[in-house]
Amino acid sequence: MSETPQETPDESSAGAIPDPLAGLEVLDGPWSVGEESSDARFVDFGALRIGAVDGLQMRAEFDAKTRQCGAVSVRSGDVQVQLQVIAAPRGESRWTDLRPRMAEQLRARGSQVSVDEGRYGPELAVLRPHKRPDGKIIAIPMRVQGIDGDRWLLKVTSIGPSVHQESTRARVDALISRCAVARGEGAAVAGSVLTLTPPAGSPAPGRPGGTA
Repeated sequence: MSETPQETPDESSAGAIPDPLAGLEVLDGPWSVGEESSDARFVDFGALRIGAVDGLQMRAEFDAKTRQCGAVSVRSGDVQVQLQVIAAPRGESRWTDLRPRMAEQLRARGSQVSVDEGRYGPELAVLRPHKRPDGKIIAIPMRVQGIDGDRWLLKVTSIGPSVHQESTRARVDALISRCAVARGEGAAVAGSVLTLTPPAGSPAPGRPGGTA
């Protein structure tokens, strides 16, 4: 799967896009399934459960080669958030290992990268170069977070013009805090992206709403 959301939110149309995450409080998630509160409601993607928020747009992302779902993109206001679940060894922080390697890869592609301390620990604050159709190069703000759980890492990549503003950071954190991971007991290679299962009726790869 790609390390960033596949579309760049259009800043010019941001005002017309609903923002269901605005004003939501941050809960005590993300959880391993079974640890969430009894009144938690989710949209079920198998290994990943995303909090059910009225009006929130979710889209399954499929690998172009395997046709398997490895991520979910969520759109709220001017920000797009990609969520992935990565297998991790028990008792070890996968994010501690992944974060510097991601920073190095991003810098090699011309991005400006710094490490910030966020609600869930160290995260990457990124300005990624993007060439517009008119040839002009602009900097796209991006934020990458990693939240370690019990044999899993929830990797969250946010992109959009306001992702480094406190209000947007808070609404992305509110989304993260409503997620749960069903890691399962099966073996998985550390660092591999867990395959997700979109809800019944979701667009298949290659169809409108899916990514091929």
